[in-house]
Order: sequence, then structure tokens, then C-alpha cells
Amino acid sequence: MKKAFYLFLCIFPLHSFTFCSNLSDMPDNPATYSDTLKVATYNIRINTTADKGALSWANRKSKVARLIKTYNFDIVGTQEVLNSGQEKDLQSRLTNYACFSRGRDNTAGTTGERLAIFYKKNRFNALDKGFFFISPTPDVASIGWDAALNRICIWMKLYDVHTQKTFYYFDVHLDHMGVQARSEGVKLVVSKLKEMAGSNDVIFGGDFNANPTETAVYQAATSYLADSRVITQTPPTGTIGTFNGWDMKSTTFPENQKIDYIFLKNAEVISYAVLNDKYVADAYPSDHFPVFITCVLK
Repeated sequence: MKKAFYLFLCIFPLHSFTFCSNLSDMPDNPATYSDTLKVATYNIRINTTADKGALSWANRKSKVARLIKTYNFDIVGTQEVLNSGQEKDLQSRLTNYACFSRGRDNTAGTTGERLAIFYKKNRFNALDKGFFFISPTPDVASIGWDAALNRICIWMKLYDVHTQKTFYYFDVHLDHMGVQARSEGVKLVVSKLKEMAGSNDVIFGGDFNANPTETAVYQAATSYLADSRVITQTPPTGTIGTFNGWDMKSTTFPENQKIDYIFLKNAEVISYAVLNDKYVADAYPSDHFPVFITCVLK
């Protein structure tokens, strides 16, 4: 009976912080894992003085961490982690998770706005990890094509100690201005993951800054990978759009605001959700909604 109830929670994730509040403090117990992976991508919004009051990082940081713990993600790729300080704010609140991150401003990846992958320490072993720049010179700090900024992709090769499966996770934040940089960037990532992952399963998520009508970006990804929203076995929940832009009045966010994705190779998607939780009546934890899937690697 307990196993059946746990499987129900994996397939149909809960959407209430209040109901799940005690779950966030439960110890991470590998004995309770199912073969299902709970995977997310989340642009957490940089720590900036432009955000005041409830929108400030000082007020949001515990809420972002609380959301991750409430939904009990096994692995989540994050974007817009401003610096090591913002990263440490999350790490100190996510004690069940290990973290791998890199910054975009130098070749070593030690400075600049960061991407970070948080993953369950008791479930995964990190076999390999790295990053590259989204540009024609991926090994050197550089701005690619028509991009406004340096952009990077970070990746990990992970071994799931429960299922004994190995897979790759790629996390990206594409440029907000460069149309060519976005399409060429996805082509570059797909080329890299083919080269590195080979026959291994792949999860590729992030903030693509492109809705599905930007077909060059979308088709570059789906030429080799599947859109988790399209292949989910149960109807998607939450809004279609993933970017809220701090709009607290709207209740629907349409497809032109769908810019965050999870693509996969060799996986079955059981459920797909855009998590629209507010932590107070007039504030979301970020100006993006997390995309959250449950999947089974093949």
C-alpha cells in the first residue's frame, strides 16, 4: 500500500506548499526511490536590487529552495544564479543535494552569472562534468554569433545508484537577444551531446529564450530529442507558458511565453507540469515557472 501511494505521488505531483510542508524536512532515503526520476529546470531569477519587497532575493531564496524540496526534485538544472553567493544561499537550504556550477565570464568558468545543477547526493554519483561556451569557439570564453552576452552550457554524466543507469544532464541558458545565437547554440549542444553521450540517455533542459514559433530553435532540438510536454503519457498540468515576468494578475500564460523546456533521448515521460505556485498572494518565487517532469529512463 505504501509503495502504491508513493508511485501515485511520483506520477501526480502535489501542488500545495501547505499540504507538503512536512515533506521538505524528511531525510533523503534511497530505500524509498522508485525507478521514476523527478526532473526539473528552473530559472530562479538573478539577485538584483531592481526587485523590491516580496520580489527581492532576500525574500525569495527560502521560497525557491522550499519549492525544490516540496516537489522533491531528484535533479534540477537552474539558470540565472548571479554568483557564488546566490548559489550558496540555495546550497545551505538544500542539504540533501550536491551542486555543480560554472560561470560564463571567463574560460575557467569561475566568474560571472552561473548555471547550476542540483542533484540528490544519495541517489547519484557524478562520473564526469564540464561546460562549454555557446559560440564557434566553445572552449574559450566568447560571445557567439549575434548574442549580447557570453552564454554557456553545463553538463554532467550521472550514475543512478538505484536504477543502475547512467545518463547525461545538459543545462543551458540561451541568449535573450541573438536569434542566430539561439538556433546555432542548440545545434552546438545537440552535436556535443551526440559526441559525449553516445547511446546513453540524455536530458537537456533550460531557458531557451525562444517560444515554439521560433522554429529554428525548436526544430534543432526536436530533430534528435523529444519535447517532454509533447510525449507525456498524462495530460500536462499548469500553464502552457513558463515565463510570468512578475505578472501577478494573469491566470493564464500562453504558448508565446513558453521558453523553458526539457528535451529527452531514450526516456518515457509519465507526467509534465508547469508549477505555478505562489508563496504569498502577490508573489511567485521567480519570474519563471519551473518545468517539472517525471520520467523513466529506458
